[in-house]
Amino acid sequence: MASDNTTGQAAEAYDREIGTIIPYHVDILATAIDVARTARPRPASWLDTGSGPGHLVQQARALASSTGFWLADPSPAMLAIARRRLSDLPSDRFIDTPSERLPDVGPFDIVTAILCHHYGDEQARERAVRRCNEVLAPGGILVTFENVRADTELGHSLQRARWAKWQRQQGRDEETVQKHLAREGRHFFPITVADHLALFHRVGFRTIELVWRAHAQAGFFCIK
Repeated sequence: MASDNTTGQAAEAYDREIGTIIPYHVDILATAIDVARTARPRPASWLDTGSGPGHLVQQARALASSTGFWLADPSPAMLAIARRRLSDLPSDRFIDTPSERLPDVGPFDIVTAILCHHYGDEQARERAVRRCNEVLAPGGILVTFENVRADTELGHSLQRARWAKWQRQQGRDEETVQKHLAREGRHFFPITVADHLALFHRVGFRTIELVWRAHAQAGFFCIK
């Protein structure tokens, strides 16, 4: 496992590897941006937490040039790449922290959190989602995508088999595929869609919707 971030790839390899691991990763980013901008067409402020190397913000800025963007990530190596990619952003817009320890910045019209909160256990995940709610402005939107667990053991087995098959089709060798699948329950901790919905209600969001489901990933939006 890479030592410079919580994903299974070193930060410098993330850009070229993530598309071989997460099905439709490009579409996930595009969908997250589309949902966020449909709900808040002219956002003044946007935080991408768990930002990784900054792809989502790079794409969103092209569509929302008047918006102020912030990025947060617990990996200095990931943020270093994001700083290079978004070199014209002020240095204080890059925050070295996980979601659960976001400082008192904002309030934000939009918070995006893409494939980042499943690395925490149940308590850390709830703290992360609660903190995202806290830094949103009233009426603001959280758009989040996560690895999710199927509702049944058979469903989970089939989900894992399809995920393995998809990775092989992207050219990953069998040892690499199995190492990634073995990370579940050790390095990332997926929960069911129903558990996500219950969590969003518990931390106080008033409108919650499932907007994406494919392979082992799901996307949601939550309005404060």
